[in-house]
Amino acid sequence: KGKPSGAAHYTVRCSRRTDHDDEAGDGIAEGQELRILESQHFEAVKRHRTPGQDGVYQLPVVVLVCEFRPPSVTRGPTLLDWHEVTTLFHEMGHAMHSMIGRTEYHNVSGTRCATDFVELPSILMEHFLNSTSVLSLFDANGTSAVRQTGNHHADPCSSIDTYSQILLAAIDQTYHSPVVHSQSFDSTAELANLHNTRGLIPHVPGTSFQTQFGHLFGYGALYYSYLFDRAIASRVWQKVFSEDPLNRATGEKYKDEVLRYGGGRDPWKMVSTLLSAPELEGGDAEAMREVGRWKIEDDVGLPGRH
Repeated sequence: KGKPSGAAHYTVRCSRRTDHDDEAGDGIAEGQELRILESQHFEAVKRHRTPGQDGVYQLPVVVLVCEFRPPSVTRGPTLLDWHEVTTLFHEMGHAMHSMIGRTEYHNVSGTRCATDFVELPSILMEHFLNSTSVLSLFDANGTSAVRQTGNHHADPCSSIDTYSQILLAAIDQTYHSPVVHSQSFDSTAELANLHNTRGLIPHVPGTSFQTQFGHLFGYGALYYSYLFDRAIASRVWQKVFSEDPLNRATGEKYKDEVLRYGGGRDPWKMVSTLLSAPELEGGDAEAMREVGRWKIEDDVGLPGRH
């Protein structure tokens, strides 16, 4: 209730290390002793010591909001369309990032990381959905053709969608550049010029799509992250997971080298370690160019999720 429409994940309680807490030293306001004691008892059951890992950590709680059609007596159980399943896997990628994260501080836990890195786990989960090995896990009786054939929900307009994302990333950069300081700046004129000079479809006079582009403030100047992380996720999938996506050792490596750190480690170092690509570790302009040279090798991670 009160949340914006559309699919999203919400971290209600993030992970953080708790055995170094100094509750007594934090000070207790007079008259709040009982409330503090109740809070301590409540929090105590939400803390966990992971085998083989130092410290006690607060267990995270993550909520997914997907707005799927509820089941009913007349319609029966809810059957998801393919795009809804894709959305579920995408948002679950974000949730896993927060649930598996084990960081010292809450402000760098899970998805509280660099914005142009945050979409990597979610888009990577979409790759898993497109694997026959993974899909077969949802067909316990082996009766579905999905086990043999995989997904055939190809989007004939995927290249147009990708190009549209490039334009949105470009206008996002323009709106967060020094040109907006000019008194003559007109956001609609800038959008129209971009579409008329670089777009596939001319701008429609009298419209102002940018007023409905919510990511302008949520992802200010970083909307390119979707395309950027699509390229990285595609490379991670091909180099790390594609041959055996259910391999436990590979999954543990991904957990230990990427997910557990959240925003507590340089993302370039995490990606370079995962891909065994030391040339990326510096995260400089050449590293960005290298990712650009990878391009986007598939249609996974198209717009519509966040």
